[in-house]
Amino acid sequence: MPASRGRFANSSFAIVCLLVCSAALTVHAQDLQVSVPADPIVIGRDLELALQMPAATGADASRLNVDVAVGAAAPGPLFDDPLPLRATGQPGRFVWTAPTLPAAQPGAYPLVVTARYEDREYRWEGEVAVAFGGEWSAGRITHFVANRGLALFLALVFLGGVLMSATPCIYPMIPITLAVLGAQAQDKGVAKSFLTALTYGLGLALVYGLIGVVSATVFSGITAILQSPAVLVPIALLMVALSFAMFGAYELEAPALLRNRLQGAGGQRAGFVGALLAGMVAGLVASPCVGPFLAALLLWVGTTGNVLLGFWSLFCFGLGLSALLVAVGTFPALLSSLPRSGGWMETVRKGMGLLLLYMAFYFVRPPLVLPETVFYLLLGAVTVIVAVFVGAFDRLESASHWWYRGRKGLGILGLVAGFWLLGRVLVPTLWPAATYSAPPGIAPAGAPAAEVAAALPDHVQWEVVRTGENVQALLAAKIEESQATGKPIIIDFWATWCAYCKKLDREVWNVPAVVQESLRFTAIKVDATRPDDADMAAVKEMFRVPGLPTIAFIDTNGRILHGRTLSGWHDAAAVLAAMRAVP
Repeated sequence: MPASRGRFANSSFAIVCLLVCSAALTVHAQDLQVSVPADPIVIGRDLELALQMPAATGADASRLNVDVAVGAAAPGPLFDDPLPLRATGQPGRFVWTAPTLPAAQPGAYPLVVTARYEDREYRWEGEVAVAFGGEWSAGRITHFVANRGLALFLALVFLGGVLMSATPCIYPMIPITLAVLGAQAQDKGVAKSFLTALTYGLGLALVYGLIGVVSATVFSGITAILQSPAVLVPIALLMVALSFAMFGAYELEAPALLRNRLQGAGGQRAGFVGALLAGMVAGLVASPCVGPFLAALLLWVGTTGNVLLGFWSLFCFGLGLSALLVAVGTFPALLSSLPRSGGWMETVRKGMGLLLLYMAFYFVRPPLVLPETVFYLLLGAVTVIVAVFVGAFDRLESASHWWYRGRKGLGILGLVAGFWLLGRVLVPTLWPAATYSAPPGIAPAGAPAAEVAAALPDHVQWEVVRTGENVQALLAAKIEESQATGKPIIIDFWATWCAYCKKLDREVWNVPAVVQESLRFTAIKVDATRPDDADMAAVKEMFRVPGLPTIAFIDTNGRILHGRTLSGWHDAAAVLAAMRAVP
C-alpha cells in the first residue's frame, strides 16, 4: 500500500511538472503571421520573410529567437546562414533574411517558422517556392542535364548555336567564308561545295570544342581571355586586311607550296584540309562574341572538370554556330546560273569589305581596347574617306540612273556622320559632357542633398589589391577590422580587359547616391587582370566568383553574403539596392 501511494505521488508530481512546463512554454500558432514573397525565390538570391508578432512581444530583435526549417521534401540544404534578425520600426514586426544556396533545387517546399520570445513559442507553417531566374547558370544547366538527359541538352546547345549564328557577331564571317570557299564555287557541284563548307564548319566547331577542353581543365574564366586586347586586336587587324582585299587592293592567297600540299598538285584535289584550317581561323575570329548562354555553358563546364563533356558541349554549340556559314559556303555553287560578271558583283564585294572594316572598329571599341578620343578620331576619319569613295562628291547628270543618285545620297549621309564623329574629338564644346541624372529607383531617396553632394568624392574610394599581393591575408585583416569598426565590406572584382568592369566605373561607381552609400563600407577593388595564382584562385572560390565583374559583400560579422553577390553588369539602381540591403 505504501508503495502504491509512492507511485501515485510520483505520477502526480510528474503530471504537475508537465503542466507547469506546458504553461511556461505555450505555443501560439495563431498569433504569428509570416509574409512570404508571392513570386518564387531565385536560386542564389535572398529569401526574405516578414514576421508579425503580437504587439506585446515588443520590438527587441535581440530577445527574439527565430528558426526557419524546410520540410523533408527538400533534397538538401536550401538556405545559407541567415542574416541577423532585424526590427522594421513597427511594433512586433521583424525581418528574417537568408540567401538560397546556388546548389538548391527548384520546387515548392513546406516551411516551418518557429519564433521564441521569453516564455512563449510561436509557430507558423506554410510553403516557399524557389526557381531558377531568367538567366542561364551552372546550376540550371546541371539540373537540366540531370532531369532531361545529355542528348536533349546537346541538341538544345546546337539549336542555341544556330540561333546565335543569326546575330551580328557572325556577319563578319560571311565575307570571309565567301572569300575562302567561293573562289572555286562555280567549278564545283552543289554536293561537293556542301562537303567543303561542312568541313569549314567542322573547323569552326573544333575551335569551340578545344575552348571547352581548356575551360574544363585549366581555366574556367576562358570567356575573359576571349575579351582581352591580346585576342581582339589581332582579330581587328585581320578584318582590316580582309576588307582591303575585298576592295581589290590585293588578293589574299596562301603560299603556293602550302596551297599545293593542301589541295594537291595543280589544285585538282578538293581542299578539305584547307577548308578545315580556314574554319578554325573563323572560329577564333567569332569566339569573342559570346552570349550569356555560352558564358554560363563555359562556367558549367569549368565546374564539372569533365574534358569529354566540355569538348562535346562546345563542339555542338560550334556546329550550330557554323550553320549559317555552311549555307553561305554552299550557296556560291548556285551562282553558275547567274551572270558571271557585272557591276552588281563588285558592289556586293565592296559592301562586304565595308562590313569587315566597321566590325574591326567594333572589336576595338572603348573601353575594350581604344580610348574614346582615339576611337572616334579614327572612326570619323575612316567614315569620311568611305563617304568620298561611295560618291559624296561625284557629279550627277540629269539622266543619271537612280542607283548613282542613291549612292551619292548615302555618301553625303556618311560625310555628315564622319564630320560629326570627328567633331566629338576636335570640337568637344559642341558636345558637352552629360550631367548626372538619377536613374529610376535611385531618386529621391538615394539622391544626396546639394550640400552633402558637394562634399562627396566624385568616385567610390577604393583600396586596390592585385593578384600576387596576398589577397587572402588582406581580406582577413579587413574582415577583422570591419568587425571592430562595425563597417561592412564591398568588394569589386575587376580587370583592365573587362569591358563591363570599366562600364561600372563610368556609369555606377561615380553616381552620387552610390558614392554616398559607399561611405559606410570598407571598399576594396580586387584587380584580377593578371592570371590567377593559387592565392587569387582560392579567393575567387571563397567568394564564388563566376566571372568578371563580380560585386561581393561581407557583413559586420565577417560573413560573405553570397545571396547578395552581383555578377556581370548591373545598373546603378540595382547596385544601390544591393548595397542598401547589406546590414
